[in-house]
Amino acid sequence: MRTTLAIIDRAISQYRPCIAYSGGGDSTVLLDLVVSRGYKPTLIYAQSQMEYDNSEPFAKETAERYGLQFHVAQADITPLDCWRKHGFPMLGKMAARIWMQKHPATQTGFRLDVSTCCRKMKIKPARDLCKSLGFNAMFTGQRGAQDDRLRGLRAHKDGAIKELKQDKIAQINPLLGWTDLMIARYTKQHDLPRHPERERGAQTIGCMYCGGGAQFDNSGFRVLRTTRPEEWKRMVIDFDFAPVIVAIKYGVTLETAREALSLLGGSASVADTMPHVFDFLRPVPLRGYNR
Repeated sequence: MRTTLAIIDRAISQYRPCIAYSGGGDSTVLLDLVVSRGYKPTLIYAQSQMEYDNSEPFAKETAERYGLQFHVAQADITPLDCWRKHGFPMLGKMAARIWMQKHPATQTGFRLDVSTCCRKMKIKPARDLCKSLGFNAMFTGQRGAQDDRLRGLRAHKDGAIKELKQDKIAQINPLLGWTDLMIARYTKQHDLPRHPERERGAQTIGCMYCGGGAQFDNSGFRVLRTTRPEEWKRMVIDFDFAPVIVAIKYGVTLETAREALSLLGGSASVADTMPHVFDFLRPVPLRGYNR
């Protein structure tokens, strides 16, 4: 705790920081800690257009509870436009890069790119708004270890305070090294507000349609299917994630995945009768199948 508070004090003394606030548990703990140092930070909420419908209202209510200014940053493109142009947010940042090296888009018919989705839909709009409001640094609730491997490695390599030359802003991560237990304990001890989606079973608060953790047992896709079935169907059918998921799992082209789904009655039919097919992104080799 002493280290965390020292990082916060140093940042407040050296920069004009605001807070990147998502409404999740980590950023709420961070907010409470910063306020405890006598600083009244402005909150910037990145509306990725993929957030839970109660996330922005909850974030705004929390800002009002602390008596803080609240601003919303939003990209000028839609997530679907971003995915079609740059790649679908699947597997996680590092895993997606490795996958693309082995499966070029020229062969598969599609791309994966979690990093660009994060950058264009959340990170850049938030940082641009931060600077336009007169701030030169952002507190974030990144902890490193609980994030995807690439971001975790970078967080530990760069340290708690990093100058981001590309964006001309500093990023401050006071919670670097905190564990889930530490976050839960602080939240309970200080009676901090909890995002309402937690009560419905959500394990993380953020972009609903991100497949960064869908290769693990606590797949975000599976959780979304059980907690928000209407949003899950929107992702699988309307956003056309179904053939991409099948192509990744079975190592086939997008065209082949579409053909397979068509033979089974289409994506909507498979979503109704075999929804578990879309829960995970673990590759499932098809023996003797080379197409």
